[in-house]
Amino acid sequence: MKSKPKVTALIPCRDGEKTIRNTIVSLLNQTVETFIAVADDASIDNTPIILKELSETGRVRSIRYPRREPRNYAKVPVLLNMALNICPDSDFFMISGDDCVYPPDYAKKLISFMRNDNVDLASGCHDVKVFKHLTLPSGSGRLVTARLFKRITPLPSNIGWESWMIFKAKSMGMKVAVYPVRYEHRRQYSFGSTRTFGYSAYVNGVPVIFTIFRALKYIIFGIHTPVNAVSIPLGQLEYMIRKPEKLDCAAYVNNAYKWRIKQFLAGILHD
Repeated sequence: MKSKPKVTALIPCRDGEKTIRNTIVSLLNQTVETFIAVADDASIDNTPIILKELSETGRVRSIRYPRREPRNYAKVPVLLNMALNICPDSDFFMISGDDCVYPPDYAKKLISFMRNDNVDLASGCHDVKVFKHLTLPSGSGRLVTARLFKRITPLPSNIGWESWMIFKAKSMGMKVAVYPVRYEHRRQYSFGSTRTFGYSAYVNGVPVIFTIFRALKYIIFGIHTPVNAVSIPLGQLEYMIRKPEKLDCAAYVNNAYKWRIKQFLAGILHD
């Protein structure tokens, strides 16, 4: 009989006084044993007070980044690595934004799917319409097995860390998945954030032609506005000119996508 799973939720947080309490309470109410570790990015609102209050439950700990700096998405993995330093060993690790609310059975359902399918990294979804077109787990709400998390941490301090986790898992022969388990994401992506998708595609080795098709898919199915969707491949083209250093899975990703192109062309020629 399989043992009852233990989950540690890692939350990077900055000025989250309006949302962080609801996020943590929803995690404390999970039907599986859940511990929460929060890395506070030098918040200047009431976030530290809220975290101190919630820590009295005994299942919440927090650690504070020492300096107030400009917002930088590359800081998120730094904060997650800090949170790892104050969390206990667990069977699963969950990454959450400070603005997500989960139903009580969210982790239990995901774990059931993952164990049944032998999956090491998975997420639910916060939009049913979007779920039908998802092929990769989302950033928040993703659950990772301990065996994978221990092999990929500390996380790289790079904007492309979310996609890197997925590609790194695949490069090690592990499976990833998205499941129809709903949760609520209370902030919407801003226009500027979609450029980071283009950056992530570049540093992870995704061919630009796939990014263009991805943007078209977002437009066709109404996942992003045309302006936001177009900013994704434009962002990748920008970094193709700037040429920042790529992540260590870029060669694997590039070869995997080239193989998909060959398979697609072979299918057309065969028909």
